[in-house]
Amino acid sequence: MKLVLFFFLSMLWSFTSVAQVVAWYNPDQNSRHIMALHIGVDFGTVYGISYGYKFSGKIPAVVGTELSTPFGKTFMDDFKAKLNVQTIFYPVNHLGISIKPGMIFRRYASEAAVLLNIGSELGTTIGYYRDKWSIAFEANYDHTHATLIEHRLLKEYYSEIQDGWYGSTGGSFKFGLQGSYWLKSTGIALKAGKIFGQNFSEDPTLPFYADISVMKKW
Repeated sequence: MKLVLFFFLSMLWSFTSVAQVVAWYNPDQNSRHIMALHIGVDFGTVYGISYGYKFSGKIPAVVGTELSTPFGKTFMDDFKAKLNVQTIFYPVNHLGISIKPGMIFRRYASEAAVLLNIGSELGTTIGYYRDKWSIAFEANYDHTHATLIEHRLLKEYYSEIQDGWYGSTGGSFKFGLQGSYWLKSTGIALKAGKIFGQNFSEDPTLPFYADISVMKKW
């Protein structure tokens, strides 16, 4: 079991997450759709796309989906897909506290094994938002609930190893800063921070993340 978990965690570190930075305080409140293209470094070099639909009201919310994949020879051989909901509260003028829960589905394939992973995450930001720009502190926890493992190369060396579903294998924390700037309906967002293992002692080999996004709303 320890060997399986070691290989799973090593391969899981090649994934990343992407997210829109919503223009919560922008005067254009008629726009409902937000789409973004991303490129970044987070457990590896990746690129992706995300889409969100904004619902207005006293507590506005955005329902979105995200898809990212590492750079490599085979397109979408590995990927991470997410479905999430994001909302924001306004305790004082221009200060926003955002909460973003989500569900995650991952796939990773190598000579050693193929992994299909189901997980969830919870993110939050506390930031200062103006009409055209924003800056915020962000925190995120990503937890793996179950993983389907199909062994390949490992079977040649460990004949007793079993394919199948394995339970929770832990998670990771992310803490960082994000900023955005909007020019009419087009925006750009930057984010960077530090990654920690679930117990804050087993950090990944690349313990930092960074992302740049180009966004469009209509």
